[in-house]
Amino acid sequence: MLASLLSLPLAPAPDPYDYQYDGASTAASMGLVLMIMGIYFMIFVVFWLANGFAWAGLFHKAGHPKWAAFVPFYNSWVMVKIAGRPESSFWLQFIPYAGIYWMIVTLNDLAKSFGKDVAYTVGLVFVPVVFAAILSYGDARYLGPAYVSPAQKQYWQNYPQQQYAGQQYPAQQYPGQGQPQYDQSHYGPQDPQGQYQQYQGQQFQGQQPEYPSQQAPQAQPPYGSGPTQQP
Repeated sequence: MLASLLSLPLAPAPDPYDYQYDGASTAASMGLVLMIMGIYFMIFVVFWLANGFAWAGLFHKAGHPKWAAFVPFYNSWVMVKIAGRPESSFWLQFIPYAGIYWMIVTLNDLAKSFGKDVAYTVGLVFVPVVFAAILSYGDARYLGPAYVSPAQKQYWQNYPQQQYAGQQYPAQQYPGQGQPQYDQSHYGPQDPQGQYQQYQGQQFQGQQPEYPSQQAPQAQPPYGSGPTQQP
């Protein structure tokens, strides 16, 4: 029995370097890879356009060009400027893990710059396209940078404590200042039109003309001059 088994021819071992390439399978694999890459590229373009249009109106309200919302990295720089934060806040966003914190801080100040609260910041973090579009095309107005530097805070805290009571200003002289004031209450209300209507038609006895050359007009008969009298 053992001798019969030893007499059987042994099958040759497969050669590990013997590959057989199939042109059809290779083309199909490359086509599948290109199709997947194309799908990912289309998804990226759609997301890029949607994100750009969502932030474009916000940039325009803050006085920046709309095309800046479509430029990667530069749009983050503009957001930092709109929020009023220092330039270091942009570079700190590239630090792994810590950059997420600085991005959230920038979005928080950005929401406050448009009069929104912390709850709106949560929406900008998780659904930025939707909440950015609401800021861009809604009734929200840009109120100015919300971030206040420590130097500005210190200045605003010390500003109400400044004393101005001890300052004295020299008295200014105006024309007519120092002359006696007369009581004009007995002259009645200052109404030139009313005084004209009140005294119109009244004749004053014994009043002389203002100038010697002026004479009062003589009264004439109502129906002409009449016959002349002979001397």
